Amino acid sequence: MKNIYFLAAVFLCCTISAINAPCAFAEQQYNWNLLWSGSWEETESGGTLNNRGETTVHFIPLDLLWRGQVLSNDSPWSDSEKAATHYTMGLYHKATGSRLLLGPLDEAGLPARIRNPWIRSPPYPENHINTIADLRTTVSSTREDEVYLYVTSPLLELTPSIYLRPFFSAQTEIKEKTPAYSGGLDFRFPKNTRLMTEIFYTERTLPPKEITPWFSNPPPLPERDFKLFAAGLLFKNAVFSLSSDFAQSEAFSWGSDIYANLGVSISPPLIINRIKHPILLSFSADGAGQRFINRDGSHYSEGFRGAGKFEWRGRYNSLFKMDSILRSDTIGLKFNRSSSGIYYRFPSRSDNPVRISTISFSANRNAENYLKIHDSFSGNMSINLNIEQFNLKTPIRINLAASIKGLSKSDIDINPYPIPSEWNWVSSTINSEFILTHGVFQLRSRTGCTIFAEKEEKWDFSVSASARFRQGRLTIKAASPDFPEKWKWSASWRLEIPGKT
Repeated sequence: MKNIYFLAAVFLCCTISAINAPCAFAEQQYNWNLLWSGSWEETESGGTLNNRGETTVHFIPLDLLWRGQVLSNDSPWSDSEKAATHYTMGLYHKATGSRLLLGPLDEAGLPARIRNPWIRSPPYPENHINTIADLRTTVSSTREDEVYLYVTSPLLELTPSIYLRPFFSAQTEIKEKTPAYSGGLDFRFPKNTRLMTEIFYTERTLPPKEITPWFSNPPPLPERDFKLFAAGLLFKNAVFSLSSDFAQSEAFSWGSDIYANLGVSISPPLIINRIKHPILLSFSADGAGQRFINRDGSHYSEGFRGAGKFEWRGRYNSLFKMDSILRSDTIGLKFNRSSSGIYYRFPSRSDNPVRISTISFSANRNAENYLKIHDSFSGNMSINLNIEQFNLKTPIRINLAASIKGLSKSDIDINPYPIPSEWNWVSSTINSEFILTHGVFQLRSRTGCTIFAEKEEKWDFSVSASARFRQGRLTIKAASPDFPEKWKWSASWRLEIPGKT
């Protein structure tokens, strides 16, 4: 029935647009857009095919945008259990961002930050964005279709210098009742000062946890009711920013626990090289209890994380950044995982024919199992070349990357950073990528080699050609993950036809 409604809506919008086309374009009543994108990749079972078709109609007098999508990864060459087709629709008010959606969703803001915190970036204030959702643009075999309503207003003037934007959202899955609500107040003050508070609540029935290997965590559990409440806070101005989230979950037969985070950023009011606030210092910490259940109800992840970042912004878009992230199994225990990096983006203004664009280095350690401590180091460099030929500048970019992995000596008193101690080399990888752009065409090739300590080396190679036009692009790629024995072909495309504005 849902598919019939979707097709009827598409037909109705297209019919109205076609009937009113002459007067609509003359009076600028409608804008419309058609999009088709997708990809195909060769596999041993025949191939995977992804398609996305989208049509939008913008009714200018009311500033309303209707959007319809068909997403599919169903392939006639394979019998994948993950094949699915989604019919999605959305009605948007462009001026405020209010929307009514039907289909699988991508969430942002507070619900996304507590969906699974450990796979997301540290909760720095600059990563704290508004709560909102939009239609997915890729097929998901795990996300169910949902109905989503988001209502907000333009900035309301409370006083000549204070403005307010309230917002509210409600959503639920179509197959079963899984209500989720969010709301908040976004205040704007003079001197780019902002204060935002928000809350979120959801409840659902979690499926039974089946028996898994012995001593599994969590143990087998029955079908149970699940509730989650969360709140968020953001304060920011040009010099200081503070953000925080708090969430409490409760599930029958499992218990209740919390997740919380805190982020602080400082940007001193310095003026260096005509740049205001060139320095940014950010710190964050977050932790979850043993019985905290994430937003989607599928993860039970205790842990603690601390992170710090330093950024220096220079002239001509240059940037120097250092960051470090530390993880432990729970609050109070020693850190046993780390990820640290250094990154520099060189000034973009340069007349040199050979220019280093970016350079970076990272070091990681995973010592969850203190008897088998994994260390890795990697570096990347990007070089830009400008070759003048036939009075044309043909940009060439070369990306170089190298990494090394190994095992450190087993130790109960673990250093969280990868300082080698009786280090055993495991593997090394070297990659090079060559990108040539000329007009609308781009040629890209990649060569890599991985050398192992206990088995033969492995080469991989790929080459792709793409063409970009006013209406879209087309890319064809040939790749050999085990050069030269195995080869796979793939293609991706995007075609967009905009209506008259």
